[in-house]
Amino acid sequence: MKITMRPMSVEEAWTYILWAHGNFHGELKKFGYSYNFLVPKPDNEHIKAMFEKEILTESDVKFYKDFFVNEIYDVKDLQRLDDLFEKSVKANLERGINKFLVPLLPSWNATLPETLEILCTYGGGAGYWRKNDKQAIIYFRMSRYLGNEFGMCDIFFHEFVHMLIEEPIIQKYKVPQDLKERIVDLICYEFIQKPVDELFANSFANAYITPEAIKTNLPATVKKMMADYNAMNNPDK
Repeated sequence: MKITMRPMSVEEAWTYILWAHGNFHGELKKFGYSYNFLVPKPDNEHIKAMFEKEILTESDVKFYKDFFVNEIYDVKDLQRLDDLFEKSVKANLERGINKFLVPLLPSWNATLPETLEILCTYGGGAGYWRKNDKQAIIYFRMSRYLGNEFGMCDIFFHEFVHMLIEEPIIQKYKVPQDLKERIVDLICYEFIQKPVDELFANSFANAYITPEAIKTNLPATVKKMMADYNAMNNPDK
């Protein structure tokens, strides 16, 4: 698998922020998320105001885009970790994937893409997209990243796990956002001791996603978990 990293262009970065706005209001906020991690920098009051609005008019979009293009975007912001990626992060990520995840692909019914492209953009955290069988993308919202090479590896590993199980497990068994995040957190903690998100500390998934389940029968475990979860939440069906 070939792994590369590059900065988003100004148009790509704006399109991603606009998509993130819709995804936040349409999906994430109902699970308790704040939009702060999607704002390029903490003092971007205009972009914060944009995320406060659920519906954006055409004039809103033009105003916020002009502000982003002219006052925020600078490609150098998105290139500052290039050397660190090439010197150590890329190799460490490849080792982690090959050691921990590749052996589990058959039992997860998952496949490895031929290419993984990491696109650097504004905000904090990361996201993922399995473009097709051959191509995968990680969106690295790195403008607010203050960590080190190990933190970068943790972020990329987390998103790569998401990408691997999204279609064969998460979508197949209709796992909601909060349970999905907990599943991936528990997988990452098992293999790389990445701290789990306290937002989902008391997750329904905790009793199911054990080290043994992760390594031997994750699809069947998630299927059972969702059957129990749906029975609990829909007792009349």
